[in-house]
Amino acid sequence: MSTLTISRGAILSGSAWIIGIYGVSVIVRFASNVLLSRLVAPEIFGMVVVILAIRMGAELLSDVGLGQNVVTNPRGDQPAFYNTVWTLQVLRGLLLCGLCCAFAGPLAELYGVPAAAIQFGALTLAVLGMTSTSQFLLQKRLRVQTLTLFDFFQDTIGTALMLLLVYWSPTIWSILLGNLLSALLRVGGSFLLPEGGNRPMLDRRHVGEIFSFGKWIFLWSMLGFFSLNFDRLYLGSVAPLALLGIYGIARTMAELPALLAGRLGHSLVFPLVSAAGEMPPARLRREIGSIRLCFLLAAAVGIGAAAAGGDFAIRAIYDTRYALAAAMLPLLLLGTWATVLCTTNEYVLIGRGKPQYGTAASSVKLAYLVIGLPLAFTAGGMLGAILILVTADAVRYAVLLVAQVRTRVSFGAQDLLATAVLLATLLMLTALRAGLSLGTAFDGLWHL
Repeated sequence: MSTLTISRGAILSGSAWIIGIYGVSVIVRFASNVLLSRLVAPEIFGMVVVILAIRMGAELLSDVGLGQNVVTNPRGDQPAFYNTVWTLQVLRGLLLCGLCCAFAGPLAELYGVPAAAIQFGALTLAVLGMTSTSQFLLQKRLRVQTLTLFDFFQDTIGTALMLLLVYWSPTIWSILLGNLLSALLRVGGSFLLPEGGNRPMLDRRHVGEIFSFGKWIFLWSMLGFFSLNFDRLYLGSVAPLALLGIYGIARTMAELPALLAGRLGHSLVFPLVSAAGEMPPARLRREIGSIRLCFLLAAAVGIGAAAAGGDFAIRAIYDTRYALAAAMLPLLLLGTWATVLCTTNEYVLIGRGKPQYGTAASSVKLAYLVIGLPLAFTAGGMLGAILILVTADAVRYAVLLVAQVRTRVSFGAQDLLATAVLLATLLMLTALRAGLSLGTAFDGLWHL
């Protein structure tokens, strides 16, 4: 079978599965988010934003590309290699849990959350470190259907457990316990997947290979974490927890398209491009270009429509405590569009063995945020901060575009066309709203 047939079939089948299951996942996540907002106060949402950002930071600040190593290394499917990866993963999880517990006191004082809550949340890191490498092997073999269904079922069951716990006791502890039970569910389920068995092993040669490849992934993950979460970390230290919780609601909704792009990139584009090896750039663009454009056009229409009318959904579904989220959502969605473009481009570069370009792009974005966010928040409050946030990924995109041109895998024309479609959708629906005397989605910005 030709590479063209394999690539086209893999993209079509994999994309259908990821988008279909993700659509159902969005409904589940949105429903659970609404139920949580009815059960707990905005201050608790603010605590969750802080604790999850700390946990995510611990994970990404120690990421040396263990999963990426299994996918890209020719010996990644050999027991000596993936068992070495699993052993390093277990040790990393235990270390991260210990460090989070040790620094819980200063972090609690900085963000105004209980130190015990940070320590309890850190247990999830130790548990997830024991996850089987079966998921990486499925990704390497493009078993997208199995991997996607696994993620969906464990996410759905974990969410249901958390909601039951919060209904019984609407506190931060119930949410954290739900996250811990969800992690245990993921670990147990991962050992039931094909090739789910692992045993402790540290092969010195493979350890050297893993860290040699992983140094760029480490830098990419570290800078990516700060560039994606600097807003949460900074705003958590200067804004009231209730306002941070409301912002968390709006950002969770705005991030949904970017999360889909991330799943497509991580589960499909990255392993597919990696497997293509030294395929000429022109042929690679043909292989993924048409389906990439279809996804971007659909995302552009969806994000444009959501930005024009998403405030209706928030006002209809959430109670008045979360009214400010409706004002934040339209701008955050426009920022998400740049994130979608960056994600679809970045995983192509990583698959071509060029993670350093993603590292450079995240560095520039982070510098922009570190300088701009405090100045904007001081001068313009939450509105000023959001304006910096929604332009940050445009800065990152510019760096990635230069990298793509240099490696001859640029999709700049597609990105420009899709952006024009988004703006046209937004302007058309905004004009329609105004013509029907329904105002616009941007009317509430001045209340921030």
